[in-house]
Amino acid sequence: MKTFRNILFIALLAMAACGPDARLDLVGNISGTSPRIDQRLADSEKYNATHPFVTLRAADENYRVYVCTDTHITTDMSRWGSFVDAYRQDMSCPVAVHLGDVVDAQNHFQDVHKAFEAMPKNPLKKDTMMVVAGNHDICFSQWPAFLETFKTSTYYFIVETPQGQRDLYIMFDSADGTVGSKQLKWLEETLEWAEGENFRHIVGCTHTHFFMRDSSQGVATNFSIEETYALLNLFQSHGVDMLWTGHDHSREVTQYKDMTCIIVDSMTDEDKKPHYMVATVGEKITFDFVPIVVK
Repeated sequence: MKTFRNILFIALLAMAACGPDARLDLVGNISGTSPRIDQRLADSEKYNATHPFVTLRAADENYRVYVCTDTHITTDMSRWGSFVDAYRQDMSCPVAVHLGDVVDAQNHFQDVHKAFEAMPKNPLKKDTMMVVAGNHDICFSQWPAFLETFKTSTYYFIVETPQGQRDLYIMFDSADGTVGSKQLKWLEETLEWAEGENFRHIVGCTHTHFFMRDSSQGVATNFSIEETYALLNLFQSHGVDMLWTGHDHSREVTQYKDMTCIIVDSMTDEDKKPHYMVATVGEKITFDFVPIVVK
């Protein structure tokens, strides 16, 4: 009888977590990730087929990339607005990157997009943000809304400096804790192609971290050990300089052979000390974590 009551309690709690504004996302974290990676890859490649990957022009040899993750936006746009304003006003920033979990629950992509469009623009520079999906972005069948807003979650872009240095940024989908066999092949082919392109730096960008600092996310959408090893060896052996990830809501910098793996801080409403990362890209890539002043 006690076991039955426990099961009933968990079931009711999970049902309560399915509301559109629920912060406790049990189902979405554990099993509500649909469609799975192969279908999301197919959807991304359909868009990619008619929209070639872009080359962005940096204004300086040493340029900056602003990186945020795990904003988990519902209705409060203040922290999101601080990040957007910072990168838009930085003339040395040709691109910003969001590593996933843009929203927290259902029906907020449109609100986030409207707020983004309403924020002050910088008329002196092109406004470019690149995004990959996180587990919250696809749970409760939200993938169509993500796709409508951001179009793709598997792609790459290039940043070229005034003197012709080129850096490659590979955005890939790990929202349900795997890259899948088909996306793994895409990664292998992309990295093999990159070897012949003489890129100065190669950076991988995805949501799910490769190394877990703590248990803040439990077992939610984490890579298997075998897949972690395979991806680490693939990236390191093909000259990937850095890997930028989120998901864990806790900062970590780990060195794996020649590759630096970074888990960027989250920016949720509950964070008492939210940060984003600013990477300065030149002959080397350096990075700083910038606090957002919580009002």
